[in-house]
Amino acid sequence: MWNKTRIVAVKTLKPGSMSTDSFLAEAQVMKSLTHKNIVQLMAVCTEEEPILIVTEYLANGSLLAYLRQRHDNKLPLHTLLDIAAKVADGMAYIEDRKLIHRDLAARNILLAGDLTPKVADFGLAKDEVVYEASQGARFPIKWTAPEAALRNIYTIKSDVWSFGIAAPHPCF
Repeated sequence: MWNKTRIVAVKTLKPGSMSTDSFLAEAQVMKSLTHKNIVQLMAVCTEEEPILIVTEYLANGSLLAYLRQRHDNKLPLHTLLDIAAKVADGMAYIEDRKLIHRDLAARNILLAGDLTPKVADFGLAKDEVVYEASQGARFPIKWTAPEAALRNIYTIKSDVWSFGIAAPHPCF
């Protein structure tokens, strides 16, 4: 509960999962983003371990999980198209800010109670027009653009590729 008025989500830095700097870099990216289709950062708690990132809570969880649990009750096409359009709107905002998300996937799109989608998980986001990943870097192959998979080079076009995979993957 945030200020005893709002339910929030809390992401903790688990020991050994990533560096403190990487975790805080994710919060720094989120701090710079204010858009109706991007998960909003509420606070970062660094005074004691574990470090916490506090964000708005989205009641329906990830798009992937939501659609998987509805396997017999498919969403109407107009709802799916609305979700896709709103994700595209959020990603256009990210592009306008010269950011590369690098991990757009149905699991990283969260749904509010009214099914408003919000792009989440900025752990791999980079504040660059072109980003070259280090040799041997791990990435989710299913969502990764060919130039990123073959040459470790990410651009906004890599995010467009990922959107093209994420949009129809569980939906259509």
